[in-house]
Amino acid sequence: MPLDDALAARMAGPDFWPLYLFDDDAPDVRDDDAEDEEAYITRFPTGGGFALVLDVTPAEYVDLDVEAPGLPEPANVGWDDQAHFHPHVMPWRELDLLCRAVALHDAELRHPGPMLALLCRFAFLDENDDLDTITPLVDAAFESMRPGAGGTGRVREETREWFDLRDLRGTGLAWTTLADGYDAVDQDSTDGLPLYSLRTPSSEKFPFAAWSALLTYARERTAATAAAPALVEPAVRGALDRCLAADGHEHLPALADALTAAGFADPVLLRAVGDPMDRTEACWAVETLAGLPQGELVARWFGPSPLSGSQSWRLSLTLPVKGRPERFGPQVAGELNAALQEADLGTAELGGSTLQPEQGSYVLVEHHLAILIRDDLARGVEVASRVLRTFSAADTATLRHRGKPDIIPLHLPT
Repeated sequence: MPLDDALAARMAGPDFWPLYLFDDDAPDVRDDDAEDEEAYITRFPTGGGFALVLDVTPAEYVDLDVEAPGLPEPANVGWDDQAHFHPHVMPWRELDLLCRAVALHDAELRHPGPMLALLCRFAFLDENDDLDTITPLVDAAFESMRPGAGGTGRVREETREWFDLRDLRGTGLAWTTLADGYDAVDQDSTDGLPLYSLRTPSSEKFPFAAWSALLTYARERTAATAAAPALVEPAVRGALDRCLAADGHEHLPALADALTAAGFADPVLLRAVGDPMDRTEACWAVETLAGLPQGELVARWFGPSPLSGSQSWRLSLTLPVKGRPERFGPQVAGELNAALQEADLGTAELGGSTLQPEQGSYVLVEHHLAILIRDDLARGVEVASRVLRTFSAADTATLRHRGKPDIIPLHLPT
């Protein structure tokens, strides 16, 4: 069955995605509004008694459970909020696999589409992931949900933000095969983004057996499609081979005709090849039909990802505010965020404050800003310096890499 009707209707609202993604520019939600916001629950079934269950309260909480034979009730695998989140459930390759299996089971849940857009917050990048195989699908998923609303850069803004928040490559991730054969992940470094996951080797909360069985079923379901007798017909093999070239998407009509003539009966893949909503849908369908590894043809058809080689730096800015107007800190944060975004260099937001006792009360003495710089650290620091100087704050503010003691000089180039 398709998405829950109530969730589908809520997703069509202009404020849903900013709230769901916890965007800084999302509409303010007062406490009484948050209490009135309905929770939405939807299932993504793969068949075989397996499903992922998403529980959403926009701007508040997103919970992901797994249903599996033998489980008395859905088991939690992760959640995301703005306080005590544990969203690192699966590497990209598992999310892509599950989206394919769900699409093959339910013709209305096309991939890339709502499932990928909603669940990519629970996927992370590790050393085995290649952005060339990933970026086009994430872009296409958000384009299908928010046509024209994702910016005009080389990649959609949602894709870039997901990359910034979920890129755990180079952070010391280590996969372990447990004694019962299940895959667990841990982190042996403090560099970069920290891992927040229930799926660690010592976890007693993650449903390892159910998750492993879900992945096995999804692999078997997609592999069975590639074993269809019609796919060994010479005309089909020839058409498939032509589609495996870098310009293979130009040969999709011929492949669709050959599949139909050979009696291939899977309606999801026939539609994906003959009438795709996006080239990425045809791409994973051809990969499935040809038995290719996930993403191999995506990289061939779409070429290098605009995010390849991208870097990001997370900085903390301590801003003394004692004696300043009450709105000083928020104004600096707003101007700095606007300047970084205009230069396509990152974002800035208030992250906390420091109070000190004074005459029987407490006085605000510092604001702490969380700053994200993308791709060009020197230019980002220069923008921060210019903004701080307009507020006469560059000489008193302190900028550091988050969690590091060394101070980054706030001076303009001479």
